[in-house]
Amino acid sequence: MLAKIRQGLKFFQPQNNSNFQRRASVLIPLLEFEGEIFVLFTERAKHLRSHPGQVSFPGGKQEYKDANSLHTALRETHEEIGLKPEKVEILGRLDQIISLYNYLVTPFVGLIPSDFNPNPNPDEIEIVFKVPLSFFMNSEKHWSEEYESTFGKVLIHHFDFDGVDIWGLTAKLILRLLEIGL
Repeated sequence: MLAKIRQGLKFFQPQNNSNFQRRASVLIPLLEFEGEIFVLFTERAKHLRSHPGQVSFPGGKQEYKDANSLHTALRETHEEIGLKPEKVEILGRLDQIISLYNYLVTPFVGLIPSDFNPNPNPDEIEIVFKVPLSFFMNSEKHWSEEYESTFGKVLIHHFDFDGVDIWGLTAKLILRLLEIGL
């Protein structure tokens, strides 16, 4: 499966949107363990003002000191879960997406060491957990709903992983990774 993901991302050439001032980046961390691919997720701290308690990928807002979107994703990942940038093999990038909060989000897919031991920053992250990528191919665990936003009606995707709701932008990025990578 990893070889297919590598191949799919290698030839995928997403366009860049340079018109947005408000930018953010995320890392979709993949790891291979006992022949299976897993996706690493974070659950945001419950005391945060934005997206408290939600499942997400490591990442955040681009800062003036960030050289580019990739730098943002790697810096934020290191700050949130302790993963050093040099431990990430970037496999590719997915399409940029505009969040419901009007941020242009640039998602990167990276392979991380299978023995990575997360060190969550308690100011930002409640827990770090992994889910087999194959789980997201089970349509019984996926549903969607319409949501009225400032952009009009949008389709919000959900995955139920043992009672944990993986939804919104995070779920949409997983679906896009499956489309491109598999």
